[in-house]
Amino acid sequence: MLKQTRRAFTLVEILMVVLILAITSAIIVPQIASRDDLKASAGSRVLMADLIWAQNRAITTQQKQYVVFTGQSYTLWYKDSNGTLQKSTNPVTQQTYTTTFGAANSPLADVSLGTGNFQNLQSLCFDELGVPYGYDGTNEVQMTNAGTIQLTCGNNTLTVTVQGYTGDTDVQ
Repeated sequence: MLKQTRRAFTLVEILMVVLILAITSAIIVPQIASRDDLKASAGSRVLMADLIWAQNRAITTQQKQYVVFTGQSYTLWYKDSNGTLQKSTNPVTQQTYTTTFGAANSPLADVSLGTGNFQNLQSLCFDELGVPYGYDGTNEVQMTNAGTIQLTCGNNTLTVTVQGYTGDTDVQ
């Protein structure tokens, strides 16, 4: 008759695995909570998506679209057929298309929005062809140079750039 042997982990092996997991979690977990670079990157992606949406909407509706920056937020507007500014509606929430940075208990709570510089004006407009303009509430100046706006989270700052003439956006 064959003798059966039982195989199992020893107490020492189990304790070594637990020790390795404890050391790994003690090193990794604190870094995950303070990933300011990822938060700044997320904020820049939100801003770029909204700028691209405004530009595409200007082209498809053949109406000027405005991105008006006010403090830590921006609102998307359009000019109707009478030339009157109207607030755009967010297609997902069906509310006014406003994005706010730095608001408590929001995904962008730790991200702050800098002042925009679009042909020395603080806001942005896209015409019916998607061409960007600097905008100050009254004047629209076609952008011949790149316009920028900065996003900051902790020690990380990213700059979203809107190219003159084309409106191409990128982040650095």
